[in-house]
Amino acid sequence: MTDHVRFLLLGLGNGAVFGALALALTLPYRSSGIINFATGSIALITAYVYSYLRSGELVILVPGLPDTVSAGVRLSLWPGSV
Repeated sequence: MTDHVRFLLLGLGNGAVFGALALALTLPYRSSGIINFATGSIALITAYVYSYLRSGELVILVPGLPDTVSAGVRLSLWPGSV
């Protein structure tokens, strides 16, 4: 029974993210007729930062500087997502 609740909560979280991305893509398109690709790029940068935080590195997005800096330890789920 606890697995059902866990999967329900995970599914609601994923559905909320997909719904927010869908709204962020369709509302500007419906109002201006132009597809806004910035929504996808922000989602991609967020995924990269989360992935690197989970592996114990900080991402530096400034050209000319190193790409990543070690955070010392691998972060768990909650610090990686904040």
